[in-house]
Amino acid sequence: VGNTSEYNVKKIVKQIKGIPGVGYVMIGLSEGASGSRYIAPHSVLSKITRRATPGKKRDLFDEFATAFQAAGYKVLVYMATEGPSKLKHGAANAFDYDKKTKTAPSIENWKRYVKKRYGSADVNTLKKAYAEVIVKEYAERYGSKVDGWWFDHASFGNKKLLHSICKKANPKTVMSFNSGRLPNAMNSNPGLEDYTFGHPTPLRRYAACAPDNLRMVKVVEKSKDGFLYEKGKPSLGHLFMPMMHYWNKGKEPVWSEEQAVDWMSRTLTAGGAWTWNVPIDHRKRMLSPDAVSFMKSVARGMEQVKVEGGPQGKVHPGHRITRPKRKRRKKKK
Repeated sequence: VGNTSEYNVKKIVKQIKGIPGVGYVMIGLSEGASGSRYIAPHSVLSKITRRATPGKKRDLFDEFATAFQAAGYKVLVYMATEGPSKLKHGAANAFDYDKKTKTAPSIENWKRYVKKRYGSADVNTLKKAYAEVIVKEYAERYGSKVDGWWFDHASFGNKKLLHSICKKANPKTVMSFNSGRLPNAMNSNPGLEDYTFGHPTPLRRYAACAPDNLRMVKVVEKSKDGFLYEKGKPSLGHLFMPMMHYWNKGKEPVWSEEQAVDWMSRTLTAGGAWTWNVPIDHRKRMLSPDAVSFMKSVARGMEQVKVEGGPQGKVHPGHRITRPKRKRRKKKK
């Protein structure tokens, strides 16, 4: 957050324009999975905890949204639903955690504000305040500049209230909530989500490319033109996949190009959507060059799949990687 002034929006847009086939981008308005910091000013947070936002220095999200939409891309927002009270990760993971007092001033400041405004700072009130104070201001400020929202660890928020606020600010915006068993590409929040959250098995257990996550691709393949129906409500099949060993960081992709092409082409051919989680090169303040290079290679592979007649071909190399055949042991007589 403190270094938002160093990001060159034009260079990052240029990086994306160099990757064929991209139709939208997802930008973290919150600082990763932490709900206590944001890349844009906020009338409340900027006052009660100065380090929680860039203040009035720069609205980096607005610059990104404006530039990407002007270049023809849809813009989605990633938000950490735990909010400034950090209901999921707790004070120990706050940016200003004090080991001596075992407290985080940013959390205490937020709770004091909420209690003064609402008369209480219990969990349900904190969820309500996150929606009505944090999200509402951003949703109303950006309006049609936000084509969609992806709320992480959404069980720590008031999903119905978030849905109502975001849709009121922009009736055309689409929404998704990470709330359900993992891995998951199912319609887990019928009536609230417009596309599935598509989160893989937690990375502490398996890499994103692990066969366990192939079930998400298969779910989308069984959909009706990409849409999954639950209680009569549609949700577009969507996968949100980390490219590296960890979310937002890593030295190199865990995927082979062949496997990435296979899973991605199968998802898109079925009518679904695929989002890569791409790390930032914090020294250069731009997308990781290795990640961009990988996406370009995958895009070329996707074009080749189209030429060869689709991803269902029996000899497609990705099939051998994702569905290896086990050798049967001969029984001893």
